[in-house]
Amino acid sequence: MKKFALIALMALLAMGTLVAVAQDAEATAEPVPFSEEEIAASPYLQSVLSRKETTYDTTPFKKDGPYRIALAAQGTSNSWSALFDEHARWYAEELGPDVISELLYADAQASADKQVPQVEDLLAQSPDALILVPMGAAALSAPVERAMAQGVPVILCASTVDTDNFVTEVGTNLYASGAYLAQWLVDSVGGAGNVVVMTGIPGVSTSDVMEAGAKSVFDKNPDVKVLELQPGMWSTADAKQLMETWLAKYGDTIDGIWSGGAQMSQGIVSAYLDAGQEIPPIAGGEYGNGFLRLAIENEIKFAAWQYPNAQAVTCIDTALQVLRGEPVQRFIDIQDVIPEAQNFDDSKVTEYFNPEWSDDVFGPILFPAERLEALGFLVTP
Repeated sequence: MKKFALIALMALLAMGTLVAVAQDAEATAEPVPFSEEEIAASPYLQSVLSRKETTYDTTPFKKDGPYRIALAAQGTSNSWSALFDEHARWYAEELGPDVISELLYADAQASADKQVPQVEDLLAQSPDALILVPMGAAALSAPVERAMAQGVPVILCASTVDTDNFVTEVGTNLYASGAYLAQWLVDSVGGAGNVVVMTGIPGVSTSDVMEAGAKSVFDKNPDVKVLELQPGMWSTADAKQLMETWLAKYGDTIDGIWSGGAQMSQGIVSAYLDAGQEIPPIAGGEYGNGFLRLAIENEIKFAAWQYPNAQAVTCIDTALQVLRGEPVQRFIDIQDVIPEAQNFDDSKVTEYFNPEWSDDVFGPILFPAERLEALGFLVTP
């Protein structure tokens, strides 16, 4: 599978950019339709749906290369973000110094408070473009606007901000992802039952918007009772501790679980295994190898959304398009662009699980296995 992904990517590199990949649809449930009332009540949905139909005139940013690109990343807070960074470094190397002369980098350690001054420091170095993984929608809005005022085009990657003054966003419809998982869970419990909801990091739009999408579905299904909603911080350890608390409080009355990330889903499963209780359906797997291994070993029924760290490649490609003066969509959905990045469920688990990868790997991985090995992400025979 890794060999296929690399071959596919190199073919796209030869074309000069990572472009949309035609694939059979892999989503295992129909998209949750949005009512006019729901769209009207969600500024996020309004923004995403309108930006998908809009292009940005990038000619004011057109310049000759090579380019100095600033990357303000989530940082080394977990394996997902570490692999995001590795995709960015690898792709910049693949493109070579004639395309990207320097990749400026800042590690926010998943903190908006740290990221705000880091963005200011990056802008002081006069980069040609800024790729930003926002750690707070509100906190990063002003730095984004300052970058645009400075003439530095901003490409949002994997999350968004509370301003429309940027060039484009690379990601996926987070509201739809949260709603998709919730609808799958509602269907899995037969339209009635008790569920618990574990979100990511409060204040980070990736988590908050997915939560809003989930709530929109649960609100339409009053026979599905949300016993509790708490953050698991996208941490396996925190999620396990929280699930242990819920199990002590609710026991086997929990009919299903909504989880905003596979790291947390791993902790959830671990808590159940320690308690010796049957694992209910989990809405919130990903292409996370550790979760997939547990799902196979324990025959877990699950639905998976996807937010691959490989989107770093798409974000760099998009920045290059902007700097070449090519028009770009104002919202680029990675599910339309990256191979093996679509929703799936437990019926496809063996197609995604890779026994050569450690539990910490989130696929798809586009760079060679040697780099995974150097990072310690391959299983030792």
